[in-house]
Order: sequence, then structure tokens, then C-alpha cells
Amino acid sequence: MDNRSEMQDIQYIARHYRKGCFNVNNAWHRLSPAVSASFRRGYRIAAAIGGLAFLSAAAAVIYHHYQLNDAHEAAVVETVKPTEVVKVIDFENTPLLIVVSKIKEVYGVEVVNIPENADDYRLSLHYEGNALDLVSAINDILETQMAVSE
Repeated sequence: MDNRSEMQDIQYIARHYRKGCFNVNNAWHRLSPAVSASFRRGYRIAAAIGGLAFLSAAAAVIYHHYQLNDAHEAAVVETVKPTEVVKVIDFENTPLLIVVSKIKEVYGVEVVNIPENADDYRLSLHYEGNALDLVSAINDILETQMAVSE
């Protein structure tokens, strides 16, 4: 290196030198990105929105997983109350004749006075209770006159 080049290097260092600029801690601080409070708040908001979107998507997947795949199948869950066994039964766009057969299968009762045009009726219903109340609810919904016979 020649003297002129060395002199320029020394002048450059003298012009740009600051006390503590070669300190290791200060160097790391200068290398890290400047993060303001509003910038951090934006990240927190974005993280909250992302978390909410993830939870919503997970809930939708779980909900979709538990939907009935076949419209003619009924889901049945039993819970015991002190005085009677309560059945939970679900129908989704199910023909009335299949509903009646599922009532017989689940509750162990016969349903009588089924309308002649039962194929024209379809039922979507989530019900929890006994067979008498279920048939009564179906009568109210479909305006039929069915009854339970044990």
C-alpha cells in the first residue's frame, strides 16, 4: 500500500469514528432491525388474526367431520336421566318411512297412522327426548296424525 492510500484510510476513520462504535454490544444493536412499538403491535394484531383464522378453520373441519355423510342414516346417542332413557337422534333430509323405521329401531316402539304419501315427506331434525314427544313434534312439523303404539 502506498502512503497516500493509508492517509485516505486514516482520514476516513477519523471522520467516521464515534466513541464506542467498536464495542461488541453496540455492533449487535446496530445490526438488528429497528423495531418500533407500532411495528410490534402490528405483528401482535397479525398473529391474533392468524390464530383466529386457524381456530375457525379447525372448527369448520371438525364440524364438517361430524356431519352426516348419508342423508338416510340417523346418529343416535343415549344419555340416562333418573326417570327415563333419553335418546338423541338426527335426521338430515330423510324420507318419512326411514324416519319411522329409525324410531322403531332406536326407541323400540311402533308408529301407526303413517300417511299414504309418506314418500313425499322429508325431515331434517335434531331431537333429544322420548318417542312420544318425537312423534308429536314430527306431527306438528309435517302436519300428520301419527301415533306411538308400544
